[in-house]
Amino acid sequence: MEEVTTSLFDGVTKEEYAAMMTCFKTSVKTYRKGEEVPMPAGRVGVVQRGRLSLVKTDINGVRTLFEQLGKGGVFGDALGFHWADASFFLLAEEDCDVLYIDYEHIVKRCPKACTHHSTVVSNLVRLMSEKTQALSQHLEILSRRTIREKLTAYFTMLAAQTKTSYLTLPFSQTSLADYICVDRSAMVRELKKMSEDGLIELDRRNIKLCAPLCRKTGD
Repeated sequence: MEEVTTSLFDGVTKEEYAAMMTCFKTSVKTYRKGEEVPMPAGRVGVVQRGRLSLVKTDINGVRTLFEQLGKGGVFGDALGFHWADASFFLLAEEDCDVLYIDYEHIVKRCPKACTHHSTVVSNLVRLMSEKTQALSQHLEILSRRTIREKLTAYFTMLAAQTKTSYLTLPFSQTSLADYICVDRSAMVRELKKMSEDGLIELDRRNIKLCAPLCRKTGD
């Protein structure tokens, strides 16, 4: 089985990884582009290949993008969402391979008291904290009233994370509109206005924050 670089296995050697794949009784499933990926109740999923989107739809069918997961991305009901809510679903943006691990195999005490097993448990707890923080940041963005305020909140959040005013959006403008829950055409118009007002410089997915936005990053 191919080793996958993911924060869930930080601090684990290749040999330990191979041993855990047997110990954890893992399985791998393949999904085609556009296919809905079932929510993993009681399991942790790790993207081995491709890209997934975590999406929520409201009663009117409006989509909100909560997260995009590339190779090494981790998801599951232990990481911040209650999968009983059918309005959440995972969508394969590309052909994907997903490694599944039963949650109980991660958290139950290993008979051999393996150090690397304890390392994975610690990594899982850290990931839970990071997912909770990311959700809090997303809700903060969605709470803003106007499209400009939502875009500004998102851009300054990215700048704070990367410590630079030169940003590359991690997804397309369509996905960005879904992420901040606004109409794409209206968002594109607002981006153009922000550029005309000297707040940003825009080149497709590359964005430079200008004064006064850049002052919020601490640059």
